[in-house]
Amino acid sequence: MVSLDDPKVRAAFDEAPLPRMSFGDHLDELRRRLIRSLLIVAVAILGVMPFKTEVQAIVTEPYRVQWRIGFENWVEELERQEKAGELEGDAEGKRYLEYCRENREKILSGEKKYKHVLPIATGYVVPYTLVALGGLDDMFNYMFASILFALVLASPFVVWQAWAFIAAGLYQRERQLFYRYFPFMVGLCAAGVWFGYRLVLPFSLGFLISLMNPDQVGAMLSVGQYFTLLFALTCAMGLVFQLPLVMVALQRVGLVTHRAFVKHWRFTILAIFIAAAVFTPPEPVSMVLMAAPMVVLYALGLVLTRLGRRHEPPIVEVAP
Repeated sequence: MVSLDDPKVRAAFDEAPLPRMSFGDHLDELRRRLIRSLLIVAVAILGVMPFKTEVQAIVTEPYRVQWRIGFENWVEELERQEKAGELEGDAEGKRYLEYCRENREKILSGEKKYKHVLPIATGYVVPYTLVALGGLDDMFNYMFASILFALVLASPFVVWQAWAFIAAGLYQRERQLFYRYFPFMVGLCAAGVWFGYRLVLPFSLGFLISLMNPDQVGAMLSVGQYFTLLFALTCAMGLVFQLPLVMVALQRVGLVTHRAFVKHWRFTILAIFIAAAVFTPPEPVSMVLMAAPMVVLYALGLVLTRLGRRHEPPIVEVAP
C-alpha cells in the first residue's frame, strides 16, 4: 500500500511539474472566481430576504433561552415567598404569581399574545423582546444577519472556488493534506459556533442581567448590542475550536514539537485565560465558558501531537 508519508512517494509528488501561469493569468483567474462567488452570494441573499421572521427567530433564540431561564427563576422566587408567608398583604405579588401560574406554559412556549406587556403582567422586569434604539436599527441588523445566512448557504460553492484557485499552485501531497484536515476544520468551527450560540451567549447575558438592580437599572438590550455580542462570541468560539489543528500544523511544519507543548503547558494555560478575557465581555462567566473548552482542546491537541511525533523532524544536536 502506498503511503503519503513515504519519503520517496512524497518526493515523486513534489517533483511533478506544476502548470505555469503569468501574473496576469492569475489575476484573470482570481477575478473569475470572485465574480462567480459574489453572484452566488447575491442569489443566496435574495433567497433569504423574504424570511425575516424565521431569520430573526434564529438570531434571537439565545436571548429567548436566557429569558426563559430568568422567568422560571422569578416564578420560583415568588413561590418561595408564598411558602414563607412573605406575600401576605402583598396584593401585587399574589397577582403576579397567579398570572404566572395560569399562563406559564404559554409564556415559555412563546404562544402568549401581547408579549410586550409581560413585564407588567408577571412582574419579571426583563423585556421579552429586544429593543430597537433607532428606526433603522432593526433593518440594518437584519440585513447583516441575512448576509451571514447567505454566506453560510453559499459557503460550499465559495469554498470550492477559493480552493480551485489555490489548488492550482499546490503539489499533490499538499492537496492530499488539505483533503485530510479540511473536514475536521469545518467540524470544529461548527462545534465552536454552536457552543457559543447555545451556551456562552445565554449564560453570559444571564450573568450580566443578574448584576442589575431592577430598582436602579432596567435590563433592556438593544438589537444592535445583542447582535454585536452574538457575532463576536460565536466567531471567537469558532476560531478557538481550531486549536488542536493549529497545534498539529505547527508540529508538522517543524515549528513546535510535542515535547515543547508539554513543557510549556503552564504558560499555555495562562495565555488561554488571557485570550478569553480579551475576546469576551468584561465578566467572568463568558471568560470561563471560553477558557474551559480551550483547555480541553489543548489537551486534545497534546494527544494528537503525541500520536504525530513520527512526523516531527529529527532533532540535530550541535557539538560544542
